[in-house]
Amino acid sequence: MTEPLAYEELLRKDGRVMTHVVGTSMRPLLRDRESIVIVESADHVPPRRGDVALYKTGGAYILHRVLRVKPDEYLTRGDNTWVTEHVPKAAVLATMTGFYRTPEGKLISRDHAVYRLYVLALPGIRLARRVGSRLKREIKKAFRGGR
Repeated sequence: MTEPLAYEELLRKDGRVMTHVVGTSMRPLLRDRESIVIVESADHVPPRRGDVALYKTGGAYILHRVLRVKPDEYLTRGDNTWVTEHVPKAAVLATMTGFYRTPEGKLISRDHAVYRLYVLALPGIRLARRVGSRLKREIKKAFRGGR
């Protein structure tokens, strides 16, 4: 049995890769082991602010949203995480150009109007999640007698 090709090799050979998402860091947009993403080589489609970039760190492939583009790095974060990562431009392999939320779903392009609205709404969504999370903690604390 032959070893599967690494994303780097597939991107070099074909310029694009279609693969299932593994993990929950990009929820609610992408679903663990259900959503399928199409990524294209960052050489051909460089990530812009709001795009989702595929990069490799410590042997793991990560798919996170670009918050900011700097001269030598990208600031990224998963839609379902709170930590901002500093990713060297050289580590970025590809840019998500489309996805299927479910295998039987429709292809959604990174340029689709509804997807672009989602990207614009993300800061508000994140704020609402943070406030909701804090409120939930305070309510639990109040019912436990302030402990």
